[in-house]
Amino acid sequence: MNDQDLRALERQTFRAATDDGLWDVLIAGVFAMFAVAPLLSASMGDFWSSAVFVPIWAAAFLLIRTIRARVVAPRVGTVTFGQDRMRKLKRLNIVLLVVNLLAALLGVIAALGAQLGWLNLGNGSLAYPLGLGLVVVVGFTGAAFVTGIWRYYIYGLMLAIAPLVGEWLWRNDLASHHGFPVVFGVAAGIIFVGGVVRFAVLVNGHPLPPHDLPV
Repeated sequence: MNDQDLRALERQTFRAATDDGLWDVLIAGVFAMFAVAPLLSASMGDFWSSAVFVPIWAAAFLLIRTIRARVVAPRVGTVTFGQDRMRKLKRLNIVLLVVNLLAALLGVIAALGAQLGWLNLGNGSLAYPLGLGLVVVVGFTGAAFVTGIWRYYIYGLMLAIAPLVGEWLWRNDLASHHGFPVVFGVAAGIIFVGGVVRFAVLVNGHPLPPHDLPV
């Protein structure tokens, strides 16, 4: 077996051990905030309408870890990945960190520019949906490249287009809150269903091994 075959086997093993659909469920929960938070902002304020999701995400993360340990691992096993795979994961983390830092920097610049009057970022501006879409598509493209999970490409494209579609709906008086509750609600629902389906397929395709093996 040559190096190319070993890399292909390692990629297949990586996908088998990590592509259980549970991260899709968590991703859906994260982006559901963009759908629900605008509806809560009137009663809770902009900060708390978003901050209320943090403990929900933490609980979901712990639940996913428990399900992975008690349901997934006994069926597909556990693996330790080589240095090449770990380097790719580290690079992905670096890319995501840089993207998030750039997004935060651009957000600060945009806020200051709007306050000082030298940037036109009013309600009719496309700066926010375009910026959000760029961050999302870069992050999901990097994740799809490293993990080899093709669904992430589709998720990234769908979530990148969502704010632009929402802006169009809002400008044509077809939705409120720049269309975020509609477009991100639909996107989060699709991702959630995709994750649940993948998890169900994995569980059905990998039954638990018998505890009492014949001697």
